[in-house]
Amino acid sequence: MSAINLEKRGDRVALLTLNRPQAMNAIDRAMARALRAAIADVEADESIDVLVLTGAGERGFCAGVDLKERTRLTDAEAAAYRAEELFPMYRELDARSKPALAAVFGHTLAGGFELALACDLIVAAEDASFGLPEVKWGLIPAAGGCRKLPALIGAARAKELILTAKTISAEEALRLGMINRVVKKDELLPAARELARQILQNNQPAVRGAKRCIDEAVDARAACAFDLEVANRCYTTRDLTPWKERGS
Repeated sequence: MSAINLEKRGDRVALLTLNRPQAMNAIDRAMARALRAAIADVEADESIDVLVLTGAGERGFCAGVDLKERTRLTDAEAAAYRAEELFPMYRELDARSKPALAAVFGHTLAGGFELALACDLIVAAEDASFGLPEVKWGLIPAAGGCRKLPALIGAARAKELILTAKTISAEEALRLGMINRVVKKDELLPAARELARQILQNNQPAVRGAKRCIDEAVDARAACAFDLEVANRCYTTRDLTPWKERGS
């Protein structure tokens, strides 16, 4: 069984499904490699403009890194895996030029939550629960949690969740601003696809430019010049027909 499924239906949306439901879609080495290949595939495919990331099964989107596999690795093997495969996978997901939506349900924890945080929008089923419990295991959420969560909800709230290792509900995550929508579980993928459809209605060079400006905004010193650079690029690539029709 493949660790992931990548589906392209011809609607400019790719559906990427984590496919280890027996392990709550925990990320092992095979999945990390497969995700890197799928991310590169979607990024290079000119027929795809939006990525939707979800998980198989009923129990959870992703429980994080496969700790059972970790016990079978030596410290040197684990260090090499983190440096050469796992963290690069998160960086490559985070660095996409194309928008991505995470459609999550059930347990969305640790490295699984960080997968969702590496996407641009998060749609959650009502049964979703979120947490970064790494400190319980003597670890930290180093695959983006310590950086992404404060940017979403502020440092104080992010510290509370990370330092207490607390798990919260989808409704609480929505209230805090961690996610975008909460829907019934059977509406999860339709809701994500509807958001994707709304994104696809717009000019895609502009969408990607705006996404990159927002992603780069954490570096305030470079943000203004960078916004201008991307805006200029958008003006040279967008369809000018609507402006001509208005006499501009």
